Amino acid sequence: MKKYDVIIVGSGAAGMMAAWKAAKAGLTCLVVEKGKSIVSSNAARCGGPALADTRLQETEQATVTVERLYSYMYEYSRGTVHAGLLRNAIDKGREVETALQEAGIEMTLMEDTYGVGFRARHFFRTPVQQRWQMLQDLLESLGVTFCLHTEAKRLLQDANGTIRGVAVRNLAEGREEEPEEELAADSILIATGGYLGSEEMIREHLGDIHVGALGSRLSDGAGIRMVLEAGGILDRNWGICTNEFGGYHSKMKKGMSSNMYFAIGGGLLVDRNGRRFMNEQRMSDKPLSLGGESTVREGHYYAVLDDEYYHALDRGTLYDYYGRPEAWHAGRTVHDCPQNHRAEDLEKDIEQGYAAKADTLAELAKKCGLPRLEETVAEYNAMCDRGYDGRFGKTAYLMKPVRKAPFYLFAYEQSAWCTIGGVKTDEYCRALTPSGQVIAGLYVAGMDNGSCYCVPYYDNEGAAVGIAFTTGLVAGEHITGGVS
Repeated sequence: MKKYDVIIVGSGAAGMMAAWKAAKAGLTCLVVEKGKSIVSSNAARCGGPALADTRLQETEQATVTVERLYSYMYEYSRGTVHAGLLRNAIDKGREVETALQEAGIEMTLMEDTYGVGFRARHFFRTPVQQRWQMLQDLLESLGVTFCLHTEAKRLLQDANGTIRGVAVRNLAEGREEEPEEELAADSILIATGGYLGSEEMIREHLGDIHVGALGSRLSDGAGIRMVLEAGGILDRNWGICTNEFGGYHSKMKKGMSSNMYFAIGGGLLVDRNGRRFMNEQRMSDKPLSLGGESTVREGHYYAVLDDEYYHALDRGTLYDYYGRPEAWHAGRTVHDCPQNHRAEDLEKDIEQGYAAKADTLAELAKKCGLPRLEETVAEYNAMCDRGYDGRFGKTAYLMKPVRKAPFYLFAYEQSAWCTIGGVKTDEYCRALTPSGQVIAGLYVAGMDNGSCYCVPYYDNEGAAVGIAFTTGLVAGEHITGGVS
């Protein structure tokens, strides 16, 4: 049986950082990746991480201290994450920057898109197809071995429950019938990226809803299941990091419709009965977090538009449509750019079954089976006339009535970059049993870790991949004996 000091399952942000840490300490390290290519994980294709106390922030005189980022994120979580783990992770921002710079990956500091009050997100300038290969090249130069297109099947334990290795299977064509290979290691890190590719786990934790996978479908919860089979326990937060660019529907064919943008436009949204169900400004201002969570609760929702709103994007930006209010931060940073509003999309959307157009609201309600639509629009219009949302408290500058015929309706389902929820760990990413005991030799980092991501998802950009990078370092440091 081949023996390594550490085996890492998953070559995403957490796995690559843990491998870098282990290799720097002189440990023998194997990275097992299910994908055929190193560019398989969400991290390899994402925009970039939220980090604290980096040299790039210093250069731009925009330093976000560890204390500030930790305090912001922990308060946002309302105590639903492990405070020690989150703090340990945020402490690692500069070290993540060091590893990425060592690989030659270039980043730039993003502006504060959603008005959180600081600039923590580091945006990758190095193209997708290059940056993860550069990181792999660095790790291989440090002695790390990569095993691509290989699936981890189960963890190996001794009689005392200590993890001793992992059984893997090569997925290459013609090798499917080969027996599993057992590999030994003193430490195993599970970092397989969550469960976005598992419809079963989506239904189990989020209900009978459809979630379109914007991220990797290879992340199917296998890592989480292996830890549970080895005696681990799940933590309590379950959700998704939703699409911040617009809506989605599973009936869409031939690319994204420009009408999907209205999901985050701040206009009237209704549920499957035609009732308003949220403050729509949550979607225009916080689509990744607060707004997205509100729509996840519904699973299926609709944007209702009149002709004035629908054609406003032919004449200007969404920020123009709402009168360019100075107080609207997201209006300036997100919604003040021209949208590619294609006239041909409407016909396609109606034909494919997730849109409708009618001369009256009564006709629209009948076509779409929304029995309360007419009364909802009447109530909403009256509040718009008063300039006061007496139901959900939407800001007055986003209160635009739905009056001018014809009327339009677009149906949306959920879509997500990644999932939230997974294995319960301690502050060093060590997997725990139901009684709170550490499972010796077993670590869980990134999106498989259920103890550092809250629901709703954090509202500062880059939080998901930022925590993935940094928890990989937290696990790697403990594996290498840097902490006890």
